[in-house]
Amino acid sequence: GLVDEKSILNDEMMELAHKMAYQYVAPTISCFQTILPNKLKPKSTAQAIKMTRMLRFIKDSTERLTPWQSKTMAWIKKETQVSYTEARQFYSGIRSLIDRGLLEEYEVEAMYSAQEVSKLEETVKLSDAQNYAINAVQLDSLKTYLLHGVTGSGKTEVYLNVAKKVLATKKQVLIMVPEISLTPQMIERVSRRFGRDVAIYHSALNDQEKYEQYKRVRDSEVKIVVGTRSSVFLPFENLGLIVVDEEHDNSYKQNSTPYYHARDIALWRQKTHQCPLILGSASPALESYARALKGVYTLLELPDRINQSFPKVTIVDTQEGLYNQKSPYLSETLAQGIQERLDQKEQVILLLNRRGYLPLLKDAKTDKVLQCPNCDVALNYHKYESVLRCHVCAYESRQNPNNAKIIGTGIGTQRLSELIQKKFPESKVLRMDADSTRKKGSHKRILDSFINHEFDILIGTQMIAKGLDVANVTLVGVINADAGLAHTDYRSVEQAFSILLQATGRSGRGDKSGEVIMQSFNPDHYAIVCAANQKYKHFFQQEMEYRKLASYPPYSYLISIVFSDEDIDKANAASALFMELFDAPGIQCIGPTEIRRLSARYRTRIILKGKDLDAMIKNTNQTIASFRLINKTNFSVDVNPMSIES
Repeated sequence: GLVDEKSILNDEMMELAHKMAYQYVAPTISCFQTILPNKLKPKSTAQAIKMTRMLRFIKDSTERLTPWQSKTMAWIKKETQVSYTEARQFYSGIRSLIDRGLLEEYEVEAMYSAQEVSKLEETVKLSDAQNYAINAVQLDSLKTYLLHGVTGSGKTEVYLNVAKKVLATKKQVLIMVPEISLTPQMIERVSRRFGRDVAIYHSALNDQEKYEQYKRVRDSEVKIVVGTRSSVFLPFENLGLIVVDEEHDNSYKQNSTPYYHARDIALWRQKTHQCPLILGSASPALESYARALKGVYTLLELPDRINQSFPKVTIVDTQEGLYNQKSPYLSETLAQGIQERLDQKEQVILLLNRRGYLPLLKDAKTDKVLQCPNCDVALNYHKYESVLRCHVCAYESRQNPNNAKIIGTGIGTQRLSELIQKKFPESKVLRMDADSTRKKGSHKRILDSFINHEFDILIGTQMIAKGLDVANVTLVGVINADAGLAHTDYRSVEQAFSILLQATGRSGRGDKSGEVIMQSFNPDHYAIVCAANQKYKHFFQQEMEYRKLASYPPYSYLISIVFSDEDIDKANAASALFMELFDAPGIQCIGPTEIRRLSARYRTRIILKGKDLDAMIKNTNQTIASFRLINKTNFSVDVNPMSIES
């Protein structure tokens, strides 16, 4: 029989899947799995699409009906079709009318019922820079615009105004945000501005909800979509604008096969739909800003805040606190700042990019760090669940290994919440991290309660550093500003700078002046100083010098190939075979290198480095094809990896 009345993949998406398979050196089936929502994926475990039982009128009765039966028949005849559930609530004996052949029972796919949204009149006065940016975006063009605007400069207003122009031409708009935590605020603003129910697409939706939103887009029932990374694959028929907000964010990169970047997919889809693409950020990725300076992208700038007031930034040297035997986690300066805000009925955000209670546990006798049995990663203690947890493979243990005496060091968001609550007992403290946002709808509930000032202090990981717009927040505290700088990856400084710059932008966004207090063991580091002073261009110049010296992106391209097996010898043999097969002059082959074990698998990595990405991809595809014929070891290929940390 016929499986689908309509093709579930249009020509554009078929072509896109094959292009992804080649460009990301990935199995074609994995690309189809990525593009389609779970309900439509080509796999045996895909769940059936939810159906709704419906009733429709067939004929009038030749026999006498009771008053309720007559009323029910008249209602269904008028409505033409009614759900079985509604009909049964109206008349409990509905089955008798079906059995007599007066009504017919049938099934339809369960569909999303559109919500009523009241439109708010626009009262926003735009700055000259915003007006310039809005007018600069050419509709029906293939231009890519990099909107570099300082935090609080009104980038979202630019998106919404350009979107309004596009919607007037009856075309569709996609607005992408990097984190689920950012979607509630963006959805609210978009819905209120246009007075329509926008489609939402992110990982917190269940399979049925994703499928319903997918169908709304495919059937052109909705004109504007707000979503995270996977929304870039929605089956638009007539796309007029793509917006990638916080384009620098790592969340746009998929961390499993195929290792795609949503920005790349947006650029590919832009060509198909002949529409403009806006990449927005206060701290653009170095590659994006370099392209803008070369003229590949059109650079648009918003150099000033809407309220013309940047927060005052204080950098506190936490080494001094240690010398004076004081807490390295809560300096006197920050504690005093929090107390002042609480006295003035203002709100505080505290950023600590590490969840859990104690991030490092040691056996007091042997001084050995407690590690996950499956990964070469330290276990993290989560006090409220009384569990030792691995943040990579999710291994959990409630047992004390070997009944050892354990000592813990460091601080996570759970421990910081406890410390702050003890220090300020009258305050109401709220925590937002991957642990507190596991339940569906928790992102929105947490943010709404903070925006409505049900809580005074919000403590969280990097998910609270981006995009939040709460006018009553006048102090942002960064607990360990240089935590990200300790990583060995070549991008770690850029990522640390971005988080700090974004965090400073959460303070003083309303009429009240704001302050940011950064606690750091390395207060003179250029990333911290540049972030504190909103100096993106200074940071860009400094970081690009280091990238040029080491010939790292954007001065070269990288491809990472990781071989993994439960047997270390097999992983080593696989990487050695790849090295033997790979033959491409002008492409540097670094490795193989043993990197840390994850999920009980040993891993070895080879990194390819070169100036010609097309040649690198072509040679990698050819070598992988030859490798597959000889060796069955698992491997993954990451083109333009966001990290090469071991």
